[in-house]
Amino acid sequence: MRYKLQSLSGLMAFDAAARLGSLTLAAKELGRTQSAVSQQVKTLEEQLGVALFARRPRAIELTTAGRTLALAVSQALENIDRSVADISRKREVNVIRLTAYHSFALLWLIPRLAKFSLKYPEIDVRLNADDRIIDLVAEGYDLAVRGGRIGRLPDGVTSIRDEVYMPVYAPQLAPGRDLTIADLGDYPLLGYSDGSYWRHWFELNGMADRGFEVSRRYSHSGLLVQAAMVGGGVGIAPLTNAADALFDGRLKCIRGEPFRSGQCFYLVPAERPMPKQVELFTRWIRDEMVEMEGELEEMISNGGQTFRAL
Repeated sequence: MRYKLQSLSGLMAFDAAARLGSLTLAAKELGRTQSAVSQQVKTLEEQLGVALFARRPRAIELTTAGRTLALAVSQALENIDRSVADISRKREVNVIRLTAYHSFALLWLIPRLAKFSLKYPEIDVRLNADDRIIDLVAEGYDLAVRGGRIGRLPDGVTSIRDEVYMPVYAPQLAPGRDLTIADLGDYPLLGYSDGSYWRHWFELNGMADRGFEVSRRYSHSGLLVQAAMVGGGVGIAPLTNAADALFDGRLKCIRGEPFRSGQCFYLVPAERPMPKQVELFTRWIRDEMVEMEGELEEMISNGGQTFRAL
């Protein structure tokens, strides 16, 4: 069959301009000049014999014909993208393309990936740290590690770790002794933008009216844990991301009642049933979480601290 359109470049330029509402932004996305994109769209209009955009002084607007074509092109390109991603995954059967939050990837996952590689040397895990909400299939991923509210998770997924927060600090902050709740007024408190995690922890531990203030605030737990490790203050940290530093002595934990944030980590596979290598990885990561729980309980128990129902 001989198709009416002799080139797809005009469709790509049209799709980008339709999605972004701008020939300039379309050119930037495609890595072309604005004049080139404009010419490709114009050539497409000439081939079809209809105007696809109404040109305004500082904007473009889809015509009725343009809206019809934009929907068809968008759906077609999405189908092509999904097919390419599916073919790529099936071609490399021992590859796992994984996306995880930056903090989780750097502080928890990367230190443990060598253990997975030793157990399954034939499987190649390709990790990308990314906090965006993404379409796994469209972007070619096999699995995502994400965080969310317990009870509000996507259909078909379950938590791999319900997050718990405790105050942590570097040993050099108080050489030769352990800090207690009573010491907190003497050190900078590290927290997040609204300070709510500290507030909840103080309430749980009978300190709600002491007037402590968070003096240093961070956008995510990776920054906060790093700041605590270098002695920047006492941070209210998720124990998942602080665990390794607690185990090897870079951080210590203040005794008290833990704060359960209502947040959790969970896994989202791109397809079900999961390919064998993805199923093995999800099983491994769950086992690692269970092992971490046991190590945290033992560490805190040996230190004489109370940490119930981890």
